[in-house]
Amino acid sequence: MLKDLLKLLSKGSLMDQAYHETIEMINVLETMFKDTVVYVFQGTEPEDNRDVYAMDKRINLLQQKMRRHIYNHLVLSQGKDLYPSLILVQMAVDLERVGDYIKNLYDARRFGGEIQFGNALEEMKMLEQKTRDMFPRIRTALQKNDTVDATEVQKEYFDLAKLCDARVEGLLKSDGTSETRQTTALVLYYRYIKRVIAHLINVASAISNPYDRVGFHPDDII
Repeated sequence: MLKDLLKLLSKGSLMDQAYHETIEMINVLETMFKDTVVYVFQGTEPEDNRDVYAMDKRINLLQQKMRRHIYNHLVLSQGKDLYPSLILVQMAVDLERVGDYIKNLYDARRFGGEIQFGNALEEMKMLEQKTRDMFPRIRTALQKNDTVDATEVQKEYFDLAKLCDARVEGLLKSDGTSETRQTTALVLYYRYIKRVIAHLINVASAISNPYDRVGFHPDDII
């Protein structure tokens, strides 16, 4: 429900700056996630100019700048464009959380050492690829106000979030024969991947849903 926002974005305006800061958050998170996946599987740390912790700080800074621009716009316009302002702020909240969980994925390897995925390797690669695919889809849906594809993202990815929950439950209920540290690492990894997916789904819902339904999903996927 962002068509009204896209209409009022005159180049260089406060709302235009807030909108492009949201897009930049998605871009930074996409790079952050790709680098983290490479690190987890190959142990190759990102280049100095793409440090995961620095990128997470960049996300926090962008969120603060975006809030400031929206606040100033609302003050100067006496509350005009409140609806799209609320939507952008909510998106930024979820995107900031995505950054936190990507950092958690990075730390799972950094502090826990190499993760042995075992029989979960192919499934985890699938989850990571699907998650990488979410970033360009959500960015394009936001740029084009594509509410249809934003809804499709919610429908397609909700089952992946449920799959992660099922794997966590299965590992926690295991018979104890698995090596404890590796089981713990897998549980955390599935959980963090699930939260990245879940918060990106929330961003998609902010594109397609009215404000009171942001973070909630179509009844046919629950």
